[in-house]
Amino acid sequence: MSELQADLRAAFEDEGYDVDDVTVNRDQVRIVLLAEGESASDLEAITYSVVDEEDVLTMNVTTESVDGQGLSTVVSFRHRG
Repeated sequence: MSELQADLRAAFEDEGYDVDDVTVNRDQVRIVLLAEGESASDLEAITYSVVDEEDVLTMNVTTESVDGQGLSTVVSFRHRG
């Protein structure tokens, strides 16, 4: 796990979120939370506490069905860094 992944996982867990997975594929970062309907602005603020806002491109917060385990909230963005 990269330092970025570990830092993002820790930041979300410190705020009380259950993190299922944090992945990085090239410059695409994906954080899967075991919750649905979370506030996009709160999740963005947590992300920006770890990653400089200037290094974040096209952030999305969506609700998805992940591996048939019910609905999860997914934060994804392109990381310039």
